[in-house]
Formats: sequence, structure tokens, C-alpha cells
Amino acid sequence: MKRIFRSKLFYLLIFLVTLGIVLVFNNDKERTEKLTEDEFFTTLEDGKVTFLKVEPQNSVYEIRGRLAGYERDQYFIASVPDSKIWQDRMNHAIKEHDIEKIEFTPENKETSGWVTFFTTTIPFVIIFILFLVVLLFTVVIKRLNRPS
Repeated sequence: MKRIFRSKLFYLLIFLVTLGIVLVFNNDKERTEKLTEDEFFTTLEDGKVTFLKVEPQNSVYEIRGRLAGYERDQYFIASVPDSKIWQDRMNHAIKEHDIEKIEFTPENKETSGWVTFFTTTIPFVIIFILFLVVLLFTVVIKRLNRPS
């Protein structure tokens, strides 16, 4: 009985340690504020933005930045659709106001390692399974044709 309790206690302890590690590494210490598209463009055109980081994600741009008066670890996040109007407004506001730093991250179009793994191994697995099925059928047919 003590062995079962000890093993359950051991697995519970492992689970709690793993959960603690995940929570520590997932804890974002940056304070972020969500801005709507209109709020973002209003603050950008008013010259209150000091830093911008633009990341494309599908048909939307996620913009992280810092407003004037924000602390060092305080940011805003805004999602803006990918359109010509957005790009024109953004370029016009950036030219008018002095923004310390602008980062533009190009869209990452790399194929996942899992996709590569499965697309290269699945054809071989299918061929192997077909080979085993044919081999099984030949063995069954030979046994059926064998005289009793």
C-alpha cells in the first residue's frame, strides 16, 4: 500500500513541478494594453508613438509599440488589417512624426518540421503496409490451396 501511495505522490510531485515551470516561463512580465485600430491610428497621427514593431500574421498586422509616457516595460498591441489604406496612413504618420525605432518582421513562411517529417515518411509507410497486405494474402492463399 505504501508503494502505491509513494508512486502516486511521486507522480503528483512531478506534475506540480512541471506545472510550476510552465507557469514561470509563460508569465509575461510586460504590461500590455490593447488598442483598437482607430485608437492606434489616432495616437500614431498625434505623434504619441515612440516605438513600433510590425509583424504580419495572415491578413492582419500585429503592431506592438510604446507610447510617449509609457514605462520601459509597458507596451500596446493593436491589430490592423492588411490594406493599402492602412499602409498609406501608417507611412504618412511615420513621415510626419519622429519615431525612435521601427521594426518590421517579414512573414515567416517556413514549413513546420512536423509537416516535413510526415510528408516524407507517410509514402514509405503506405508502401510498407501494402507490401505486408500482399504478403499476407499470398500466405493465406497458399494455406487455402494446400491439400489437407
